[in-house]
Amino acid sequence: MIPTLPQWISDLDARATRVSSEKDGVRMAWRIWGEGEPLLLLHGGSGSWMHWARNIDALTERYRIIAPDLPGYGESDHFQTMSLEEYSGMIAHGLRQIETGPVRIAGFSFGSVIGLGLRGHGIIGPDYVMIGSPGLGHVHPVTDQLMKWRGLEPAARFAAHRNNVEVLMLGDPAHVTEEAAAIQMAHAEQATGRYRGIFHGLRWRDLVEHEDGKLTVMYGDRDALCWRYIPDREAFVASLRREAEFTVIPGMGHWLAYEAAEEVNARLLAL
Repeated sequence: MIPTLPQWISDLDARATRVSSEKDGVRMAWRIWGEGEPLLLLHGGSGSWMHWARNIDALTERYRIIAPDLPGYGESDHFQTMSLEEYSGMIAHGLRQIETGPVRIAGFSFGSVIGLGLRGHGIIGPDYVMIGSPGLGHVHPVTDQLMKWRGLEPAARFAAHRNNVEVLMLGDPAHVTEEAAAIQMAHAEQATGRYRGIFHGLRWRDLVEHEDGKLTVMYGDRDALCWRYIPDREAFVASLRREAEFTVIPGMGHWLAYEAAEEVNARLLAL
């Protein structure tokens, strides 16, 4: 039997207010929970709003959570571009239909880079949080350890997704549960976009060195992409001429918002 998404995620989804936006014929799906200060949550590559599933309820104590499926992922339409300005412009267009004022932003992995482009479209706020970001420096390639799942029969497909969660997403093998693999399988198999080219040529200092709010950067010390380059990133953040904080969570991997949910939630609530 192939595990399915747990009931608590279906219940969380059912409590969301659904909103759609459209720009240039590309529709984006948005979910909103709670009331209060707006907090935009941007998920990672081959993901969906479910990258934040273990954070949303806790964060609604303070925030109005705004969580899109980014273009090419989840329930949003396919959109092909290699331009950060163009991709982030699609998000900015939809966000301004939901919230017109300043917005705190937290981005995970791919989303932490995409969100940097929102400032160019007038989206700013008192905090920008980068969690498990492949930006700001070099990454350690793990592609050769990931298993291809397309074309496999269901049990083998699920096993491939579970392997990929262990290799890429989580730091402690004990945390690689059927639930985590089921979430990975659900949104990875919806993904239609491949946007690695957006990162090419980005000048990280130009994107993050400004005075619009505080920058918070968080990694697990077992982040599969960045573990060996964490000291370099910490030095880079320390060199920025802006308010910034750098945090490393011991024993945790790339998908911090899931694996270290309580600590991530506490830090976001304390912004």
